[in-house]
Amino acid sequence: MAKSKSSWERMTPTNIALEPIRAGWWRQVGAIACKDVLIEWRTRHAVGTAIAFAVVSLTAASLSVGSLRDEPNLAAGVMWVILFFASCLALGRAFTKEEDAHTANLLRLTAEPSAIFAGKFLFNLLLLMLIALVTVPLLLAVMGVTVKVLSWLVIAVGVAMVAMAALGTMVGAMLAKAQSRTTLLGVAAFPLFFPALAAALQATAASFGAAPDAKDALRFLSAYAGASVLAGFVLFESVWSTPEK
Repeated sequence: MAKSKSSWERMTPTNIALEPIRAGWWRQVGAIACKDVLIEWRTRHAVGTAIAFAVVSLTAASLSVGSLRDEPNLAAGVMWVILFFASCLALGRAFTKEEDAHTANLLRLTAEPSAIFAGKFLFNLLLLMLIALVTVPLLLAVMGVTVKVLSWLVIAVGVAMVAMAALGTMVGAMLAKAQSRTTLLGVAAFPLFFPALAAALQATAASFGAAPDAKDALRFLSAYAGASVLAGFVLFESVWSTPEK
């Protein structure tokens, strides 16, 4: 009896080491991305705010400068300024909602850091692509801009969104607990976004007819986007703060 009691005491919860229960890596990524998509589908907070900002900004710009059919550089600049700020409004939601709902520590226990980054990155990329799909055609219609080479524009927008989603995921994780997160995200992300924005602006202006070729800008943009995604996988674990003890 004494032996049984001793064995029972060794099996009490205080003596058992708790290990995180984790599914496969791809299942973790899919679960995180799907969860965020479902939450956003119910609330439509990030998408609604970003698209409303883009529409208001485009309306104000069209009333101020009118048609930009003969100003491809200015049209490209207006487009990327609007996309940058609209993206900043959307990117801040990926991690702040985890902190607001007090689920961040649970996420740390149930998923690997690389899977968390990949899932949040996919969610952010989907948000940015949706914003671009609304903003870019609307700008072309409102500003009267003619696209000379559509493929350059599509590649520039798509690859730039990849870079911004990767970098925004990292910056959003760092600022998840900060006050005035959206403002800080825009300030902190701009130096990281700038190379991608500059290259995307050059390629976009070329697609509008401002330059004969956009291949160099697109090559740099693709390399920068790839480096941004790789840096996210390598550095995410260190930039996302550990739970407080």
